Amino acid sequence: MTRKPRKNVHLRRPSRKQSKRPRRHVTAIWRRSWKQLSPQQRRIREKSLEALSLVRRERLSPREAATRVGLDFVTIRRNTNAFRRVHGRWRVKPFDRIPRAMIIYERGRKIIVEVADSRIASLIGEYHNRVKQFLDTGKSSFLRDNPKKRFKDSKRRTHTLETRPKVILEIKAREPMPEFRDIYRR
Repeated sequence: MTRKPRKNVHLRRPSRKQSKRPRRHVTAIWRRSWKQLSPQQRRIREKSLEALSLVRRERLSPREAATRVGLDFVTIRRNTNAFRRVHGRWRVKPFDRIPRAMIIYERGRKIIVEVADSRIASLIGEYHNRVKQFLDTGKSSFLRDNPKKRFKDSKRRTHTLETRPKVILEIKAREPMPEFRDIYRR
């Protein structure tokens, strides 16, 4: 007596209608705001953004940048969504929309804003370089020559970067200075 091969019905997944539990919607890590991430996910995002910046700035290959920061390229790709395949090779996109928390000076205060675009993050980085140049040299022309002073954060609120020299000096004076302990005996 020959047996007929049975279909593996029990190995098939149930269809959407047959499934008993509802499908849970999971937001991709690169779309989540900074506050929604666990500490481990924050560290991974920081390293992924560092690798992304290495690929853009130093023209490294994505895998080489991943090795430098100590992550797997697949992890970086999943956490950033900033790479695409072009003719079988991974290429970096010119900009991304990954939320990041950044410090700015606004209206005489130092505040943290979350920006959702790498172009705005670059603008803020350039602003901090100009502030550092002003503090090092004392020339206020570095602050005046900033091409763009306003931007919108991830919640669509408009922020204006502080460019008044006196106010920036006051903000810096309020920052705590690192303490140096006397290690020698007198």
